[in-house]
Amino acid sequence: MIGNQIIYLDRVDSTSNYVATLVSEGKARHGMVILAEIQTNGRGQRGAAWQSEDAKNLLLSFYLEHLDLEIIQQESLNHFVSLALSNTFMKFGISNHIKWPNDILVGTKKIAGILIENQLRGSKINTSIIGIGINILQTKFDFKGSTSVSIESNLAISKENFFAELTTQLNIFYTYITHKKLDNLKKDYLSKLWLMGIQSPFESNGETFYGSIKGTDNYGRLLVEVNDELKTFDLKEIKFTLRNEP
Repeated sequence: MIGNQIIYLDRVDSTSNYVATLVSEGKARHGMVILAEIQTNGRGQRGAAWQSEDAKNLLLSFYLEHLDLEIIQQESLNHFVSLALSNTFMKFGISNHIKWPNDILVGTKKIAGILIENQLRGSKINTSIIGIGINILQTKFDFKGSTSVSIESNLAISKENFFAELTTQLNIFYTYITHKKLDNLKKDYLSKLWLMGIQSPFESNGETFYGSIKGTDNYGRLLVEVNDELKTFDLKEIKFTLRNEP
């Protein structure tokens, strides 16, 4: 069960680094969660830093083992975590979309991000460290494309209440992994994918083009139809230009 053990830290360089250290020491347990008030070196997608005002946001990582997923099924981890986050926001009345591969947007503004680091054994994913950053109480951002629960909701939502609901949703969607309902996960994920089927601007190799997202392949790569041709892009091969990315 995700959240069966919770470790609270005042300050850490990165919650995911902390989990990795516990793994190396043989102290990590399936489902354990690390929560930090302050993270001095948080990491996001594309190697970017995750910036957060001290003690205002929800910063956590959790650990999964014995996943029994083939490498080709790794996108299912993106799916279950993204959907759990998305549903949590919905529970608090905040409409949202999933920006490929696993950011959460309200409108065009980022409210949460996920970083998944898998460890392999042979042809399978053996363990996974999943880091999540959620803007809860912060109201001022250096990057104008960010928002928070406090900004988007009229409710007084605490970090504790949000975390409680998030763990519930993570456990609900994790059953899709354990029961191998991976097609259901993907269907639900694509139904919430930002810009799905909408002609939109992108950038790749320094060139801007228009295309329409058609889904993802089995490795989680983005499928974009460009001039009637279906093209495949990995994370570092394409940027969304509808809004400025951090």
